[in-house]
Amino acid sequence: MNEALAEPLTGYQVMAVAVTVAGVLAGLVRACVAYRARIQQERELTTRTTARVTWLTRLAEADHDVVRIVERDRDGHREVELGGRGGPNSEAAREAA
Repeated sequence: MNEALAEPLTGYQVMAVAVTVAGVLAGLVRACVAYRARIQQERELTTRTTARVTWLTRLAEADHDVVRIVERDRDGHREVELGGRGGPNSEAAREAA
């Protein structure tokens, strides 16, 4: 039998094993927390997107002459103007024609 395995560990060896186990456990906890945070962020983004599409659908179904949508988020800034069913309603567009 190997005599190195039969001898008890010294204080430094015990400390090295403890630090290694603590490091592995800390890495696993960090990975788990990061995973849960990412999943929660994706759920929130999905909920926000669903709500946005629902309200845009309701706006499109309503009878409005002009609907202007201004949206700012982390992707950027968007402005969309939806005119009535008969074509462009702005005076600038009429003058250009």
